[in-house]
Amino acid sequence: MKYIFSMKMAVFMLFAFGALVGTATFIENDYGTQTARALIYKAQWFEVFLGYFVAILVYNIIKYKSYKTKPAVFLFHFSFLVIALGALVTRYIGYEGVMHIREGESSHTMLSDAKVLQVHATEGEKSATLEKELYFSTMTDNDLTETLAVGDKKVKVELLKYMPTVQEKAIPSEKGKKLLELKISTGQKGEIYYIAKGERKDFGGFYLGYDIEPTTDKPTFLIKEDGDGYTVHFPFILKTLNMNDRSSGELKAGENEFKNRMLYRFGQNAIVLKDIHEKAILKLDSQDIKTQRGQAEYMQWKVSVGDQSQIITTRPYKGKMGKIKQMELNGVHIDIRVGAKLIE
Repeated sequence: MKYIFSMKMAVFMLFAFGALVGTATFIENDYGTQTARALIYKAQWFEVFLGYFVAILVYNIIKYKSYKTKPAVFLFHFSFLVIALGALVTRYIGYEGVMHIREGESSHTMLSDAKVLQVHATEGEKSATLEKELYFSTMTDNDLTETLAVGDKKVKVELLKYMPTVQEKAIPSEKGKKLLELKISTGQKGEIYYIAKGERKDFGGFYLGYDIEPTTDKPTFLIKEDGDGYTVHFPFILKTLNMNDRSSGELKAGENEFKNRMLYRFGQNAIVLKDIHEKAILKLDSQDIKTQRGQAEYMQWKVSVGDQSQIITTRPYKGKMGKIKQMELNGVHIDIRVGAKLIE
């Protein structure tokens, strides 16, 4: 006991704490904040480490009665206890987030900094709710299995796969189909998208479709295939920029030719046809070891109730609420959301 709770051990723990925090800083720089939290700051062993350090201080304060004999030493040690108490409150009660308040307006909600798995299950009049903060990384095992009971049934949620970022890649395959590879920007950095015949993608302010029937709720950048190539139908004027010779132009509203390596711009949006894959399948891939600003993470889940199960994919962004995934399994209605949590 003398050795375990000695002041020499306290000094060693203090230096070890500095080394751990320093290591966490390097991990955060190379692998991201989420990885540093998963490995150190939010790890259970780190709680035990700090708890042991506090126990040493308390033991020595009581043993040597420094509060009577050495007030200065007592205050120095007691300050560590105050810091530890503050850390305890922050860890189990505190939370972080971002609140957007425009000039002249007020707000009473914020979005959590951490991504949260939220599950709500109902069967008749019975319901159950689960919330779990997520700290996944490429340096951890990312094992997560959660269960909640609804009446006499159990809902099991299991993480199958995690990637910090994900990109779709077209892989040639005889079993594949024709895919158009497009680079699309909606006011941010351009990203690669693939679209097959008969598909429609929603980009917020407009739809992008390939040989589909246009809708009337918002504009559709409609790509059509004819015998000689491709055309695009859009209800507004399009500005163009030839990527080969940098020449610019303007197209009237309606139907126009859709060319390869031609940038079509409207408002803050830009679309470029980069390539045409005659027969290809899409494969998910990630080359990043940490999350990237403005890019979604990739999480694949298996949700089970009894002998029925369903696999779903969530793509949460930092600081944004995720979309609700709904399903019915064995008579249980389940809502799942992964992303920032709305806090009042």
